[in-house]
Amino acid sequence: MAEYKAIHGFTVQNRTTDPLAPGIPGATWASGGNLNTARSELAGAGVQTAAIAFGGLVYPPRVGINELYDGTSWTEVGDMNTARSTHTGLGISTAALAVGGQTPGAVVAINESWNGSTWTEVADLNAVKQNMSGSGIITAALVFAGNNGTANVATNEVWNGSGWTEVADLNTARSDIASSTNGTSTATIAFGGGVNPKAQNELWNGTAWTEVGDLNTGRQNLAGGGTSTAALAFGGETVTNTESWDGTSWTEVAELATARYDLNTGGGGASSSLALAFGGNAPGGKQTATEEFTAAQSTDTVQNIGQVFYRSDTGDMKVTLNVLGTGAWSTGGNINTARTHMGQGGTTTTSIVFAGNAPPSSQLTELYNGTSWTEVNDMTETARDQVYGFGTQTSAISASGVTGSNGAKSKLVEEWNGTSWTAGTDNNTARQAGASAGATGSSGIMYGGNTGSHSATTESWNGSSWTELNDLNTAGSYIAGGGTQTSALCSVGGNRPDENESWNGTSWSEIAEQNTFRDQSGGAASGNTSGLIYGGEAPPYTATTESWNGTAWTELADLATATGIGSGGSGGQTGSNASALAVGGQAGPGARVATTQEWNVPSAVTNTTITD
Repeated sequence: MAEYKAIHGFTVQNRTTDPLAPGIPGATWASGGNLNTARSELAGAGVQTAAIAFGGLVYPPRVGINELYDGTSWTEVGDMNTARSTHTGLGISTAALAVGGQTPGAVVAINESWNGSTWTEVADLNAVKQNMSGSGIITAALVFAGNNGTANVATNEVWNGSGWTEVADLNTARSDIASSTNGTSTATIAFGGGVNPKAQNELWNGTAWTEVGDLNTGRQNLAGGGTSTAALAFGGETVTNTESWDGTSWTEVAELATARYDLNTGGGGASSSLALAFGGNAPGGKQTATEEFTAAQSTDTVQNIGQVFYRSDTGDMKVTLNVLGTGAWSTGGNINTARTHMGQGGTTTTSIVFAGNAPPSSQLTELYNGTSWTEVNDMTETARDQVYGFGTQTSAISASGVTGSNGAKSKLVEEWNGTSWTAGTDNNTARQAGASAGATGSSGIMYGGNTGSHSATTESWNGSSWTELNDLNTAGSYIAGGGTQTSALCSVGGNRPDENESWNGTSWSEIAEQNTFRDQSGGAASGNTSGLIYGGEAPPYTATTESWNGTAWTELADLATATGIGSGGSGGQTGSNASALAVGGQAGPGARVATTQEWNVPSAVTNTTITD
């Protein structure tokens, strides 16, 4: 008989210490679509699947070339009015700012605004500068540091959507800097740059700058993004280093495939888990290459991160594992207006909530940066609550709902572009208090609800119109859900005692019952195999949290405050059994709350002895 090792042979490491993988377990850079024009000193904005790249140095000329990224490839669109390089970018792919920089003739203060199709010159900076960085969105931003053509500066200007105001300077004047570009005008970090040491990091709290934990590898001409509590720094000079910021310190993670500098300022929508690196200078010249950063997703119960070894000093066979905890709720920033029955989209660090009952019904919209909520432009149609919602902080949908004035059910649809709401195509059935799922504002579903009686109707959104699909097996309202257009959950509520369903993109199937029946609960899911339900009315209001793994529901840590009818029920969100937000809601009769509760599953790299 053949020996096992002759059939399945492998090499086992012989070690006398336990290895630990540095940084974020499983984080990687992968190749994306190339830019059409190789260039350096360009700016960018947006998210990993919807980014914009504008301006730059082709050599010798500076250009106004503008390209859009759809997650796969770049397409050239309308150029900037003023060709330039060493500027900075802010915003999203449909609503961005191009600020400052160097033209063929001079360092400038020029500011241009992109509306998704054309660039328009708007109010200039108070002072010329280049090689600076910034943070925020098209209506509320911050631009700081840089060089005025003669010397490095520490100046800091805040943008309110129409003009710039000088505020408190950085502690150290510097240029060629990076920042948490998805932060806000009141919360960001600024790191690296042309100072000594080049690792310096400063935190802005809306009033003043404070020095915080330095980068591990000092550098300039780098890129970055994220928020003030969760950011990335990558590239710079001739290094491949990528570092992750957790609000306190930096950790080295996966390296870029190509060492480069003078790459996209503005981060290309970088967060601590998703980012784009494009363009720049490298030893081989100016680059077209795009790389996509993805951090490990904590949806697996155990992740083997690739180390199997024999401890010769102890006689143990071991494996290096990333072991996840069971999860817990923590307190986040309060929304500005306490209310119930909101729509919701986004993630735990970039969330959006809209509409809801304060009372009365509202048109309010608020954005979350992982720390605090900011009120932005209201919805434009009739004030309402119990809406359906899905998408992201830069591309979201609000559908249907009920008006508080006369209780009329609606089929009104509005589309959010990161800055403002516009009327969209009505959905087919006027209703309220159902659930929804969708990872973007151009792809999602809405299901269930109340049309005057409980409904089982499912409708799909393709970015321009609604199509009715197969119904739920059991009609219901005040249900929870989440996921994507092709993989979603429907769980608990209304007249659906202990009946949950799974959506596979074509039809609904009944799945296992949860442990505690309730309605008006919150929900989050990444698909039909990973989800969470929390809170609701049992009655009374409950703090119970349950996790779905594709087979069964497990009770986990309770909410800090028992609530129901907040966000995540009538409006879905991008989440999973490892990540969710519970926002607002009601803790008792008439007791509306403004609290935000954040669900997180911690992980730890361990070395486990193999015993079987």
